[in-house]
Amino acid sequence: MRRPALHLAALTAAVLATAALPGAAAGGVLVEGALHLRFTDLRHAPVTDVLFDRATRVFLIDDYLATATDARYGSTLAELSLDGRHLDGALHWRLAVDTGELRVRRYPALALACLSSSSPSGLDVRGSGRCNSIGPTQPLEETRLGRPELTSNGRAFGDEVRSTLLVREAYAAWSFGRAGFATVRAGRARHAVADGLIHDDYGSGVDLALDLGAIGPPFELRAALFQPTRDFPRTVAGIDPLALVRVDWLPSLFEHAGLFLAARRDRTGSLAELLRGALIEDDVVRLAGLAPGSGTYITTSRHLAALLSSAPASTATLAWAGSSGSLVTFANQRLLWTLALLRGRIDELGPAAAPAKVDIPLRGSAAWLRYQVSPWPWLSVTPWFLYLSGDRPPPEKARLGLPRGYGAFLGIHPYLTATNLFFGGGLSETFAARQATAPGVNGRGVIAPGLNVELDLGSDVDLLARAAWLRADDDGPWGGRTYGTELDLSATWEPAPWISFGAEFDLLLPGDFFGGGKAIYKSVLAIDLRTP
Repeated sequence: MRRPALHLAALTAAVLATAALPGAAAGGVLVEGALHLRFTDLRHAPVTDVLFDRATRVFLIDDYLATATDARYGSTLAELSLDGRHLDGALHWRLAVDTGELRVRRYPALALACLSSSSPSGLDVRGSGRCNSIGPTQPLEETRLGRPELTSNGRAFGDEVRSTLLVREAYAAWSFGRAGFATVRAGRARHAVADGLIHDDYGSGVDLALDLGAIGPPFELRAALFQPTRDFPRTVAGIDPLALVRVDWLPSLFEHAGLFLAARRDRTGSLAELLRGALIEDDVVRLAGLAPGSGTYITTSRHLAALLSSAPASTATLAWAGSSGSLVTFANQRLLWTLALLRGRIDELGPAAAPAKVDIPLRGSAAWLRYQVSPWPWLSVTPWFLYLSGDRPPPEKARLGLPRGYGAFLGIHPYLTATNLFFGGGLSETFAARQATAPGVNGRGVIAPGLNVELDLGSDVDLLARAAWLRADDDGPWGGRTYGTELDLSATWEPAPWISFGAEFDLLLPGDFFGGGKAIYKSVLAIDLRTP
């Protein structure tokens, strides 16, 4: 563990020096730096990994989705940005780099599995002397842990550097026309689609915005074409751009109501990656009802091994349409909404070596409604409702004779922080790697009414309380639908412009989706250092 720890200490020291840079404009360039430190204690999280046990030669599935995983770790994220404005603001450029969430982790070790006629699962470990003389070998994660390594955004730090050079934004924007109403931006920048329900991450491309309100009618038009990946596009096989068109009505400076349309052709396998968890779940549920050593048990175990060890592949067409906005309804009251529909089709699905031709229609929907009430400057109360459609995995639907198609609302890189535990919000939400995920648990969707209460206690102390009841849109693998009830509480204190402290405690009382189990809770301590 010494080398990753030394690397982490060196990076931390380097960014502490960065944080001492003055955050003031000099020659039209603003330099800002920040260092975010976190200590997290997570208890009784649901088990989602399916590991192979070389002693019993079967997959351990008894704890699947049980609340039984603990983690305690420190992490850090360092960032540095340079913003330049020239020619009276007509030319704007930005360069932003950050380390991603740096953690020292120990992932499960990999076992080279082989086919075995004497194993209850039909699988064994290479070198055991019980492998068949012919047949493929497959790398499977096993119950033993590997060596500690420094990770960034959930992958080896070296891989993150090679794929991104830690550059998040690098673009130039030019405003032109009467009153500078037209702005074109090119390069790597952050793009949000449907307030993060579909995409909110960095990508490379071009963006054109027309602020017609600067020359007359109160409307804004926007068109963008970008590659939706943090990695360099040339390193992602089959990457195709996402096209976005949006029109907004702007009744005032802080209000908008708009319509959007987005579409892409996906050939990167990302859709198969979204479905991987649901497909693994289907095999796990089947194994739970079979006797080890039986023919069906062996066939299912080998199919599960292929899912876990092979790179997924898919080809699909996806299109989204919807509306979002923020309007003042009465004094100190605001309505915010995001509505979206997904339509599309999966054409190919399977392992990268031989994806199978399929024809699976996609039909999903999403709604996120918030109503913010601020009766006093120090209090804000926001009831909200979130819906993300969900569905069972296509193989399970076919086996049960259910209608063909997949009804889960699928995004590209969604970023939703409605609650701290279930959605990964809270004091560490800026650490999110924006991984592509299916809605809810394994695509089962989400139905969630909730309430946020924010208090400004003065002396630069803020308090945020959240409560939500979380339910799946379809039955879970064990028959239940209720994820549980979540309660979140966080507090921040900023004694000076260059430093702030935070504390957070989150609790999720699990429902029958997880088969009950222990309460899930998380505590976070935070320190943020930034240029004043």
